[in-house]
Amino acid sequence: MPFTFPSHQGLIAPLWRRWPGLFDAPALFIGAAMPDVVDGVAGAFRGHLGQGLGHSLIALPLLCVPGGLALWWLAHIAAQRLPASTRGGFLAHSWNVGLEAVVSTPSPRSGGVKWVKIGLSLGIGAFSHLFFDLISHGHFTWFYPWTTKARLFPDWWHIAWARLPVPGYHAPYPIGPHFLIWLFLGVLGIYMLFAPVYRDEHRRRRGIASSTPRGTTEEDSETMQ
Repeated sequence: MPFTFPSHQGLIAPLWRRWPGLFDAPALFIGAAMPDVVDGVAGAFRGHLGQGLGHSLIALPLLCVPGGLALWWLAHIAAQRLPASTRGGFLAHSWNVGLEAVVSTPSPRSGGVKWVKIGLSLGIGAFSHLFFDLISHGHFTWFYPWTTKARLFPDWWHIAWARLPVPGYHAPYPIGPHFLIWLFLGVLGIYMLFAPVYRDEHRRRRGIASSTPRGTTEEDSETMQ
């Protein structure tokens, strides 16, 4: 898989940015993490991690959407209580952007919640996770429990150049062609999520620098503003 966060969220960020009125961004991003959340909880009971029921099509409406709705609710409650960062820099700006994305959408207690949009955003986010895992794994579990592991690609896709033990997993992770796709999608997702935030922060810093009188530090300028 690409990383549960932030890669899966970054890979579907263009949907939210291109059509902001069609999606609830927090629900979309939470849904994109839900297959791993479901299998993470299941892994705590079975004693090891790995794809299973959470990455199946049957779990999408039965577990991923209801579980995502609970996390969406908790995210709104937490966002109302968490403070925005007053520090400068990329990390602080990323935190504030994420916090604002949750606070700016209708909360569960408001009368403006469109539950169909929430459900669809959770479902689309969860399905996107299954899709990107499909093209970055050796096997997939879409039809679990009837078929625990299915193969889509030819034999060369499943070649293992090496096997890497990963803590928490029952078997070593195979390093092969699909691992290169996994790595590419992981890095691409991080870039797609944070590149606009970085550009905004860079422009802000350039604007401060161009308006700062000589002999005045950036911190002094931010204080005056």
